[in-house]
Parts: sequence; C-alpha cells; structure tokens
Amino acid sequence: MKHLITYLLLAGMLLCFPGCKLNDAEYLEGMVSEIGDSQITDDKELTGTRVLKDDSDHYAGDYTAACDSVTGRDVVFGGASIHNRDLFLSGHIETESGKATVRIRMNNEVVELEPDADGHVEITLKLDNGGNFIMVVYEDFSGTVEMNSEYLNETE
Repeated sequence: MKHLITYLLLAGMLLCFPGCKLNDAEYLEGMVSEIGDSQITDDKELTGTRVLKDDSDHYAGDYTAACDSVTGRDVVFGGASIHNRDLFLSGHIETESGKATVRIRMNNEVVELEPDADGHVEITLKLDNGGNFIMVVYEDFSGTVEMNSEYLNETE
C-alpha cells in the first residue's frame, strides 16, 4: 500500500508540473530516484552495515550482518529509476539457526533466493526502469550475511 501511495503521489506531481523541467531526463531521474531512496532501509536502522560504491546510488555496494535471533527485513540495495540497470549480486549466508532469504523485487515481480548447500547466493539481474529492490528477510536468524551488488555495465 505504501508503494502504491508513493507512485500515485509521483504521478500527481508529474501531472501538476507539465510546463516545468519534466522534459529534462536528469531532473526526472532525480525526482524518481528520491522516491525510490525512501524505500531503502536507513543506515541507522539496518541489522547490518552497508557500504555503497557511490553515495548517490543505492544499487551497488557491500552489506554485512552478524545476527543473533533477528526477525525482520533490511532493504539493502536498489531504488526507483527511469534507467535500466544490469547487476551481479553475490553473497554468502552462514546459518547457525533460523532462516535468512534474499528477496528481489523487480517492479511487480518478486524472486526469492535460497542459499545453496554451502550458503552461497548468486544471480545476474536485468532491472527494467521502475522500482527495484534487493532485501534480506530474517526469520529468527542467527548467523552472518555477506552480500555484494555491482554493475555489469554502466547505467543505460
């Protein structure tokens, strides 16, 4: 519901300002990006620690967490954009107890990655414009999570 309201507000803003800078792709990207950034878990509220490759971009970086019976969700990477992006996501989940799952929301599609027998996760993502978010979902999880997200090529 929160996402629907956000997108409706964005659409309303776009309709209210037809004569403004909306033909400027950089300006429009900035507006859309700000809305997407609001969906990312704030650094102070993260279960773990995130280090971004570029402070103005939440798509690429590293995330590490040491957990003791954690339940919740960290939206670690992603955002909203008018550009397509290609990312490579890799990580390792060392489970002592409970469960940690990597969940990827690509607009309306949701993909859940379970770690393999050695605790590794890996996927190449072709993200269309819109809202794309990479998160870790914890269910009474104790253990460690390490994740890396990086661009395969520059933003289109």
